[in-house]
Amino acid sequence: MRLLAALGLVVVLAEPARAGIYSPDEPFVFEIDADGNAKPIQYAGGFDILFATLREAATLPQRAGDPPYPSRAAALTRVQQRQAKGVNSLSVEEAAGLTADLIRLNRNDEALNILQPLARDRTRGGFLAYTHLARAHAGRGEWREAADQQQMAVRHTEFPASFARLSKAQLTWLKRVERDYYLPFLSHRADDARRGRVSGLREELDALFPAAAPTKRQTDPVRFVGESGQYEPGRIAAAEKQKLPPDAIAIVQQLVLWHPQDTRLYWLLGELYNADGDVETAAKILDKITFDMGYSNPIVIEHRRVLKSAAEAIGAEKAAEAAKARAEAEEEKARLDQAERDYQKRFWWIVAIGVGLALVLLRYQFREVVRRIRRANRGS
Repeated sequence: MRLLAALGLVVVLAEPARAGIYSPDEPFVFEIDADGNAKPIQYAGGFDILFATLREAATLPQRAGDPPYPSRAAALTRVQQRQAKGVNSLSVEEAAGLTADLIRLNRNDEALNILQPLARDRTRGGFLAYTHLARAHAGRGEWREAADQQQMAVRHTEFPASFARLSKAQLTWLKRVERDYYLPFLSHRADDARRGRVSGLREELDALFPAAAPTKRQTDPVRFVGESGQYEPGRIAAAEKQKLPPDAIAIVQQLVLWHPQDTRLYWLLGELYNADGDVETAAKILDKITFDMGYSNPIVIEHRRVLKSAAEAIGAEKAAEAAKARAEAEEEKARLDQAERDYQKRFWWIVAIGVGLALVLLRYQFREVVRRIRRANRGS
């Protein structure tokens, strides 16, 4: 059922490609508004399904002999078909699709073996080869190499003027995400790796907002605290919120879809939902990170506790409101039913009175007819 829902989402949003990983076989899932910002995907029943599907593509069956997950099986089939054609005979988009699938399958070594000579080919290389090189290196935990390749992609190659069926507005948004957020993301991770901050217990949120100038480091990243200076459910301080772009959630959703195994990015998405006032979604995400993904960062655990408590209170309030609404609806229905019964009684009383009056009139009319007949008989 989850696969069918995910396929339904793909059909509805069927434009190919994603930033960071470009494939003619993957959907572009964001709507771009008139200002060039992306609208986030609804979390429940949309993003969560797509996220799980992409995670499963990189997941081996639990037991030998079990069939692969459907998303993994589809990627394996595409890889076999394209490899059978021969890498050198593939178009630029087909080569992008092949290396994208290899990355999704966590076969980063194979992707690198294809991409490294491809990047040196002036006619078939360029931006797509370098950004896939960056993602493949990131998949191996080689953050410095990933950042270097992304630097080549963003600053030394031309962003594609077209790809599959992407519109100009979609390409413009993807270019912004690549330059302003994905490159800084990889650079931050490379710095953390250099400083030895790679343990989940010591990790902090990726400092992606506000976007830094291309030639400068970010000096004042957003802090997810309320006006009190403490972490609060459902809000952050006004000065901190101003640091977030209008499409911050969509940007991080896209980052998460490139890196569906990355719990730290998923944590950032949860904090953005909380900053936007969606405590329940934020609590679900941090709950998933802690239990399903095994992330033991103490900050996440504490924030989850705060959000879980607030979400339960909100849920209880919603349940009370729903119970009240049901009671009011039932009361209104009972009132309408009683009104209908009263109406029916009045109606039948009116009918009975009308019938009674008609019978009385008929009786008098009959007596009058009989009297006239008798009078006529006596006269004859």
